[in-house]
Amino acid sequence: MSTRKVPKKLGVEALLEKSEPVSIQEITLQDWYAAFALINMTKDANTYQEIAATAWEISDAMMEERNRRM
Repeated sequence: MSTRKVPKKLGVEALLEKSEPVSIQEITLQDWYAAFALINMTKDANTYQEIAATAWEISDAMMEERNRRM
């Protein structure tokens, strides 16, 4: 068992929740398509929620087309 001392975070850093990053092995093909759909979308959307919803709609369409062609 390690007895390494972890430094205590101070100020704003103490308030921020740190989540573990997603491993590349956990990323799905649809995640990949959604990420690429985000490129250059910010100029055409009003909110981040709109951008996210549109990216997932595009990735859904890409997955459907992929399945149709396979």
